Amino acid sequence: MKKLISILLVLMITVAAFTCCHVSAADNDDILVITDAGTVLASVEVGNEFIYRVGVNSGDYLIHSGQGYIRYDSNFVQVVEHGVVDKWGDVDMDKYSFPKSIYNTSLVSNFFGVKNRIKYNFTKPTVGVDVFNSVDKPYFKVRFKAVAPGRVEISHVFEVLSSNTGQGKVRIFDNGKPNTQLDPVPYQQSFAEPAVALIGDADGDYSVTVMDATFIQRVTAGIAADYKLMNADVNGDGDVNLKDALDIRKYKVGMTTDAKVSEWIFESEIENK
Repeated sequence: MKKLISILLVLMITVAAFTCCHVSAADNDDILVITDAGTVLASVEVGNEFIYRVGVNSGDYLIHSGQGYIRYDSNFVQVVEHGVVDKWGDVDMDKYSFPKSIYNTSLVSNFFGVKNRIKYNFTKPTVGVDVFNSVDKPYFKVRFKAVAPGRVEISHVFEVLSSNTGQGKVRIFDNGKPNTQLDPVPYQQSFAEPAVALIGDADGDYSVTVMDATFIQRVTAGIAADYKLMNADVNGDGDVNLKDALDIRKYKVGMTTDAKVSEWIFESEIENK
């Protein structure tokens, strides 16, 4: 009898340990960890979008021309937006990737010809670019979507950055490494910002379907209560009601609606909306 009890206890402990480990593993099944140079920037659920952005401090040197690229792994992330592609396959990247303060630069990208890289170059020879002098301003940003769990390295590298210092052109960065002979020494800082909402995604599965309209109907009937207001309040009136469900159904059948259904919301972009 004692032997039987001992066996049962061992089995119970084993099952409990397995269940604990299994739950712990399951908790990470849908998480993508984003790193840059080994530093964790953010953890994002698979299906969610995020912005990778870089702030650059040029060491108080006015930048006139540069080229560089962003590296990523398409097994884990998918590029959603980095600019507008023209009929030749070139990308006008200041439609999204670069801030308004450096509009009118000449930007070229051969993103479609290079696997796992977004390459670009720019030139502004007349007055140069000084927006890089603050890491608070995003010099360069790209929207990604997390498509697989695990760990992904995303990084931004300058191959060449030059500026006119009165002593000819000086290379600010070379292959991603700052020129340490400059004073102050230039540097860059990266960030990953997950989206705070997907308008119309009432059930929280990172997609907008008619099931979200059904979910909202359940909310109004008092059946469902677990939802994010910013996702479910489709028309932005501060309440979740049948009007929101109707807007989703209209959107799904191609009808016109004033609601921003299927639009991803990022905290850093809210003021621009």
